Amino acid sequence: MAEILCIGDSCADIIIPYDKKERVIRCGGAAANTACALGKLNVSTSFVGKAGNDLYGKKMKEELDRSNVDTSFFILDEKLSSTLIQITIDENGERHPILLNADDPSYLKIYPKDLDTIELTDTKYILTNGMMLFQDPAASSILSFLNKAKQNNIRIVLDINFRTETIDQDRSIINEVIEISDILLGSTEDDYLKPYDCKTIEEVIEKLYKKDRIIVCHDAKGSDVFFNDERYHSDSYTVEVADSIGAGDNFNAGFLYGLIHHKTLKECNELACAAAAYSLQKEGARYTPDETKLYNLMKRN
Repeated sequence: MAEILCIGDSCADIIIPYDKKERVIRCGGAAANTACALGKLNVSTSFVGKAGNDLYGKKMKEELDRSNVDTSFFILDEKLSSTLIQITIDENGERHPILLNADDPSYLKIYPKDLDTIELTDTKYILTNGMMLFQDPAASSILSFLNKAKQNNIRIVLDINFRTETIDQDRSIINEVIEISDILLGSTEDDYLKPYDCKTIEEVIEKLYKKDRIIVCHDAKGSDVFFNDERYHSDSYTVEVADSIGAGDNFNAGFLYGLIHHKTLKECNELACAAAAYSLQKEGARYTPDETKLYNLMKRN
């Protein structure tokens, strides 16, 4: 198995740009986006997920394969229809997603049997995201899988990724995953301040503090990493924004790239901000750099 395992959502994004009439269909999904970005950064990565064995699902798998991601455990199920998300892009490049088949998304059809045969011999990090942790069978299956991985000293990474559709849902399982996570990644406003009803990030950090836990929060201005009594800040990069789809997913990939290469937390933060900035410059979630392009962007800034 790869050094980093991403388990989560893969879907098709139906993108409606602000200034264009034509819709564009691209592959998406937070976990799949991060896996693709890691693969392009030459990080050993596997993706675990589920989609329909249809045109969309096959396109998702092909794109992961082209990005050097192991898809041995990406299941295309004949009985499912792949999940579609409509994303409207406003005049500022900000995204506004709507889950079209919200009652029965295919990426949530992960059962324990889908995870039981996964060998974690070489795995160092497992990343999942909050969207997977509100509804069974995926939520309970992933929680059990992560608990077993934790016992084998594999580091758990959670992209908190709260969405508007999860506001009124039961948070018991995501809270359990937060409790066992070694690294928390999220938007300052949407994943930390609003859910924890806090006015400052320092209040949230106090609630989530655990020894040796890494907490990362980012917004349009930059990113902060909290680790024990340390804090590292990196400003955001100044680039012309085409849209913000997948910027957070690419941020996560940049941060994990740094960890795999034994960079300091300050350097990981800078790499994450650079990866996010790179993705902002073109439309879609999969405009991601290789190692050379990532470092070139950092040098120019």
